[in-house]
Amino acid sequence: MIKKRLLPALVIGGLLAMTAPSASAETTTYVSTGPVFNNPKGPQAEQNAILGHIGRLIGGATPGSTIKISLYAFGSSWTADRLAEAHRRGVNVQVLVDDDTISEAWMGQSGKTVRDKLNTTFAEVPPSGTTYGTSWFRVCEYNKPCLADSAIGGVNHNKFFLFSRTTGSGSPNTGVPVDNVVVQSSGNLTGQDLSSLWNDAMTIVGNQALHAGYTTYFDRMAKAQADKSRVKDYPVDVEAGDAKAYFFPRASTDVVINILNTVGTGVEGEAPKDGKYPGCSGNSAGHGTADGRTVIRIANGHISRPAVAKKLWEMAEDGCYIDVVYGKLADYEAAGEHRETAYWLTRSTKLGKISLHRLDNEGLPGPTKTDGTAPVSGSTSHTKYMAIDGSYKAKKDQKIVFTGSHTFTGMALTDNDETLLKYEDKSANSDVFNAYVANFRAQRAQAVAEAEYGGVQ
Repeated sequence: MIKKRLLPALVIGGLLAMTAPSASAETTTYVSTGPVFNNPKGPQAEQNAILGHIGRLIGGATPGSTIKISLYAFGSSWTADRLAEAHRRGVNVQVLVDDDTISEAWMGQSGKTVRDKLNTTFAEVPPSGTTYGTSWFRVCEYNKPCLADSAIGGVNHNKFFLFSRTTGSGSPNTGVPVDNVVVQSSGNLTGQDLSSLWNDAMTIVGNQALHAGYTTYFDRMAKAQADKSRVKDYPVDVEAGDAKAYFFPRASTDVVINILNTVGTGVEGEAPKDGKYPGCSGNSAGHGTADGRTVIRIANGHISRPAVAKKLWEMAEDGCYIDVVYGKLADYEAAGEHRETAYWLTRSTKLGKISLHRLDNEGLPGPTKTDGTAPVSGSTSHTKYMAIDGSYKAKKDQKIVFTGSHTFTGMALTDNDETLLKYEDKSANSDVFNAYVANFRAQRAQAVAEAEYGGVQ
C-alpha cells in the first residue's frame, strides 16, 4: 500500500518485554519454516508480532553472517537500532530502500532518522582489537525503482529479509544457529503496518537454493541502484524444493495468470467429461469444498489487473470457489481499468457470484464502547496472498500458498521491484496452509464487522 499521509509513531512498548531467552535454552531451535501474522486490532503483542519476529532474527544474527533487506518503507528506529547492534558485533548489514522512505512527506522524519542512524553507525571506526561488519544503507533513485525500468514512477515495493545465519532468539549466543533464512513479508517497517494494516511474513529456513535466488536478485537490484542498469523484464523464477520465488518486473508474461492457468487443468485419474477435464472438481474429502471443488482464497490489498479478474471469473464459471478479501479495485496509474476489473469480479457465474469482501477502513473510528475504553478503529487488508486448496498442475488435493509484495496491479507486474513466493505445504497437518486460511477468515470476519459501523462494503 502506498499512502500519501503522515505515518503514526512506531509503537514499541510491547516489544520491550521481548528479551532474549536464557542461556539454559541454547540447544533450542527458535526459528522454523512457517508464517507470522500481525493482528492490527488485537493487543499490542499481536500488533507487533512481525516486527518482533524480525527483531529476534536480527538480534540472533551471528558474527560474520550477512543480513540483506529490501523494503519500500523503512521507518522503524527500533529495528534500525537492532541492525546497528548487529553491525557492531561483526554482522554484514545491507539495506536497500525505495526513495519514498526518505522523500515523501507522509513518512515524516522516520525514514530520514533510520537512514542517518544507520549511515552514522556504518561509518564508525571500531575500537582497537574489534571488527565491525561491512555494511551499507542505499536508496533507490528518486521516483524510480532500483531495478525496474519504469517510465511512470514505479517503486521498489519489496519487503524481504535475508539472513545467512541466525539463532532467531534475539541473541547470537542463545539457540541453535540456522542457515539460509528467507522472510518474505507483505508489510513495511512503519507504524501503520502494526496498528492499521493486516500483514503476513512467511519464513523459510535451511533452503539454500531459495536464499541464493533471493540473494542474486538483491545483488542485481543493488547493482542497478549504483550504475542505473535497469531492466524492463526480469523473467527469473527460482525452484527450491517446496518453495519457488518469482521476481519482477515482468514485461513478457503475467506470472499470476500463469499460476492460475495451472489450476483447473484436469486431475490425474479423472476421466474427461464432454471432452473436458473437471479441473475445478475431483478433490478428496477434506480438500476444497464439501463436494470436492477447488477453493482459491485471495487476500490482496490492491486488485486492478483486468486479465487476472477475468481469469478468476472463468475459473469460478468452471466450478472453482473463489473467495476474495480486498482493499481497492483501482490502480494509481491505470485510471478506468478498475471498471473492467470490478465487472469480472462481480459478474454472476453458473454457480453464483465470486465471494467479495472489502476491507479498506484505515482511520475509520469504531463505535463508542459502553465500558469507557477507547473504540477499536478500522483496518485495511495489506496482505498479498493466494491460497489454493484443490487441483494444481493436474494433481488433486494440493494445499499451496503464494505470498509476497506483489499486488494484482499493472505496476506490480511491469514497473515495480517485487517478489512473489510460493510454498507447497506437504506436511501431514498442513500447518502453514491452515494458518493462512485462519488469517483469511479473520480478515473476512473483520470486513463484515467493520461494515456494520460504517466501513466500506
